[in-house]
Amino acid sequence: MDFLISPRTLPRWAVANLVGNMAIVWTGALVRLTGSGLGCSTWPQCEAGSYTPHAEAPWHAYVEFGNRLLTFVLIAIALGTFLAAGRAVRAQQARPLVRTLAFAVGLGIIAQAVIGGISVLVQLNPWVVGLHMVVSVGLIVICTRIVHEVFALPARSLGRTPWLLTQGVFWGSMLMMYLGTVTSGAGPHSGDGAATRNGFAVTDVARLHSLTMWVTLALGVLLLIVGRSDARLRRSVLGVLAAAALQGAIGYAQYLTGLPLGLVLAHMVGTTLYTVAVAHLWFGVRGRVQNSSGSMAAAMNTTAR
Repeated sequence: MDFLISPRTLPRWAVANLVGNMAIVWTGALVRLTGSGLGCSTWPQCEAGSYTPHAEAPWHAYVEFGNRLLTFVLIAIALGTFLAAGRAVRAQQARPLVRTLAFAVGLGIIAQAVIGGISVLVQLNPWVVGLHMVVSVGLIVICTRIVHEVFALPARSLGRTPWLLTQGVFWGSMLMMYLGTVTSGAGPHSGDGAATRNGFAVTDVARLHSLTMWVTLALGVLLLIVGRSDARLRRSVLGVLAAAALQGAIGYAQYLTGLPLGLVLAHMVGTTLYTVAVAHLWFGVRGRVQNSSGSMAAAMNTTAR
């Protein structure tokens, strides 16, 4: 068992945890875009009296069922990460925070399964489906922090201005992505033809979504200018800006071309990549502590990482 779950394998578990929680967003998008959201008509069973699709079930049922099965894969990966983190903590090769975060990811995946079940039971209510995406973004952020911890990527103490700008970029990004779920809830890809929409005009919420993107981009450019002397910060900001530019291009293209399935799916993939980029930036920066005792604590924290 040591060759699978040990301090040595923790980095691989951490990366698998991150990639897995990104991948389920992609498969969830496929379920919605193919109209398979109600392929399994109930939950936790797929159909009344059966946890799997019936032999004569349409292909939509198998698309939805496949996405449900992926949840069990994620639970297994989260468990492996938690166990490997526990061994690494006992061997003093990782901080207890890693184990705590791995446990939180496991709970989040279980919560995702429950939210997914509720979304089926309420006939894909767009607000419940949007909550699905909100939790996924949170899990990707936590998984990124685990990777930071495992690969010992310490946060740097920077001045107040770059720290505040980093906060603005991160939280602006979170707002932007939430508004993206509202936009999706107003759009045509509901996951099933009978599903209701949230009642907003797509044009209005899409404009608000894009406005937050432009504001966040402006803060990112300002952060790049202010922090240009720090090479690592500069690379992190450039990664965020590159991902944002790609997302913006795909977003405008899908809006102007009537939301074709391929571009919408590409936008969802880009969302997960952008989340990793902005979380990497956020976890890599902390405010500079002014007093000596605080500076000592900060230095000790950096060493522990």
